[in-house]
Amino acid sequence: MHIYFQTMSIPTRAADRLKYRLSLRESEARQVTSEVFGYKDWTDLHSKLGTQAASALDEACDGATVTERRVYQASQLAASSVDLQGESADDFVQWWRPSAAHAQAEGGDPQQAPFAGSKEDLSFQEALSTLAHGAHDRVSHFELALITGIHGTDNESALRLVESIADELVSGNRNREPEVARNLLEALASRGLPRSILNLATSLTLGDGGPKDERRATDLLKQLAESASTPDDLKRIAESRLGGA
Repeated sequence: MHIYFQTMSIPTRAADRLKYRLSLRESEARQVTSEVFGYKDWTDLHSKLGTQAASALDEACDGATVTERRVYQASQLAASSVDLQGESADDFVQWWRPSAAHAQAEGGDPQQAPFAGSKEDLSFQEALSTLAHGAHDRVSHFELALITGIHGTDNESALRLVESIADELVSGNRNREPEVARNLLEALASRGLPRSILNLATSLTLGDGGPKDERRATDLLKQLAESASTPDDLKRIAESRLGGA
């Protein structure tokens, strides 16, 4: 059974979770992760990126498909040499969920589901699942669903996933879509996400994706510098930019 990917984001996340949960070497965690996805090793997995359409993540599959995946993943995990510290392979895979878009919390309970099942929620889920795997997919095709989801969800993991997509647009790790990036940053900043507020301030200063607005950019930087909830690294950046203005 092969699960196909367009990028290494999901496999890397799965390997990292395995490494930290079982205190494995990175090479060992990557080897086991490759095997549960149906590959010989990490190099083999990487070489197959983009050679097939991306497989649907677990949330987009029916129950029978997910069960089939879990059985295969548990069998591969059991056949590996890793010490599961007394836990069965079946139970471990239920926690690990390597082929899911949303991992479970460290305590073993599923994270709060970000989607209640409305048409808008399902569109948001589809957009996130597709873009998490498709680094070359145009984000503009999903812009409305993403922005509606940003304003409607209370799930922090979903917001962080959209923020990571916006970061990739800003950094150039996805195809350039400056207007889409600006719109996503506006929506994310309205939810109070510090990194998005900083990126929005940069876009406003440069006029990237829309008109320049240096006064508003300065106001956003002051907001970050004065907020107790701003992470220290972002606060230092904001203060530095204000000092150099």
